[in-house]
Amino acid sequence: MKKLSNRIITINRTPIFLGNDSLAYIDRLVTSLSPTGLFILVDPNTREHCLPILLNKAATLVHAQVVEIKEGEFGKSLGNAEKLWNELLSAGAGRSSLLFNLGGGVISDLGGFVAAGYKRGINYFNIPTSLVGQVDAAIGGKTAVNLGHIKNQIGFFHAPQAVFVSSGFLKTLPEEHLRSGMAEMIKSTLISNPALWRRLQKNPVSRMLVQPVEGALWQDFIHAAITFKNKVVTRDFRESNLRKILNFGHTIGHALEGYSQSRHGKPLLHGEAVAAGMICAAYLSHLKASLPLADLNTIASYLVEGFGHFEIDPDSKIHLMELMMHDKKVKNGQLCFVLISKPGFPVINVACDQTEISEAIDFYNSLSR
Repeated sequence: MKKLSNRIITINRTPIFLGNDSLAYIDRLVTSLSPTGLFILVDPNTREHCLPILLNKAATLVHAQVVEIKEGEFGKSLGNAEKLWNELLSAGAGRSSLLFNLGGGVISDLGGFVAAGYKRGINYFNIPTSLVGQVDAAIGGKTAVNLGHIKNQIGFFHAPQAVFVSSGFLKTLPEEHLRSGMAEMIKSTLISNPALWRRLQKNPVSRMLVQPVEGALWQDFIHAAITFKNKVVTRDFRESNLRKILNFGHTIGHALEGYSQSRHGKPLLHGEAVAAGMICAAYLSHLKASLPLADLNTIASYLVEGFGHFEIDPDSKIHLMELMMHDKKVKNGQLCFVLISKPGFPVINVACDQTEISEAIDFYNSLSR
């Protein structure tokens, strides 16, 4: 195959095409698979802003059937999965049909889940249009839907046929969603690369947001996150051990995300919740994994400056603990966390009790004063 893209890497035999010309591979792959039906999953935003870009680059998809869900985390539900299965069935989709997921983390997770369940599994492609999707959700073959306000409780390991990462889609994002995606990028550096973390400290979130997304600074961090996830997923596809490190900040972060959805007002974006979760995880790392106090303060300052502060009502701690107990890393009734002993050095399966978690939340709340 003639090389078109800037970079190509493979995760668990799934090719990931990176670069401004990555979408040019789609026609070749579709032709090679000879599908009986083509479907593109979108939300209203990606239908308006991203679908024209895709169809301009991939002539084989011009006549694909477009299926749509509402945008937002609430769309990642069993109800929407059933709706999409019915639409595929009504359209005559078979085992050799292809589903293209054009969107952010919700579209990648839901679309992969739908593909995994329909006819016991059909092939799908991820075309992530958000930063969260490009550096995390679209990569690695974990698919899921939420159960009420509890994140990612029902899912499958079902790898996509390919992933296409194009910086052009990032230009369509509102600033708050680009900022949200940065949390996953920051997470990746904190668990993998001390040198990149030092580089990030010189480039706070506010400075990153005024840099061109197709420029070298953004692309270096995006490619580093994808390459690191490649190494982890290749070694532990089903998250039996090593892959757990990718959940740094997510145990408390997911609970905060679910909690914020049940409150009045605007819920937290995924990255905002994960940023708060990483601060709490950094505090627990200082308490339980010997993370130096200076590193804890640097991490906390960087994240609060970049993502702001979400006040956690002390009376909500019991509810947050209940949400955390649904975390898939709970073992023998104990909450186990991914922590870091220093930036770039993750530690998995660290049990933390409710008193310690409460202290971490109190530390996070103290940062607003």
